[in-house]
Amino acid sequence: MTAPALVRRLAPPGLTRWLRPLLVAGFAIATMVVLALYVFPTRTWIDQRAAIAETESSLDAIAAEREALEARVTELDTDSEIELIARTQYGLVLPGEEAYAVLPAPEHPVELPSVWPFGPITGLEPVDDATETP
Repeated sequence: MTAPALVRRLAPPGLTRWLRPLLVAGFAIATMVVLALYVFPTRTWIDQRAAIAETESSLDAIAAEREALEARVTELDTDSEIELIARTQYGLVLPGEEAYAVLPAPEHPVELPSVWPFGPITGLEPVDDATETP
């Protein structure tokens, strides 16, 4: 007995009409999945596309940084920028000028509370704000 005859004999009459196309479609889909995963370099192609996109974004960032650095180089080639850097960073002056260094204001002394253990250690009397004279 052949396979089609066996299928006709075992399957109900309405099912045999749809069974063959379903089997063929299932086999075709399974074949395409096997080809896509193992024969064609689909996974490698997808990984390469992701790597290319990542590389292009880093290349764009590097190009933007290069443009900024080139603009800074152009800016540093001017006499006014050289003079500004010499004055601000190195304290240089032109001949005939005098340089003055202004020191920052001294920091306020540390105020310790007048309670133990600070009172006996420092020997300071507690200060009462109400008795101060203006």
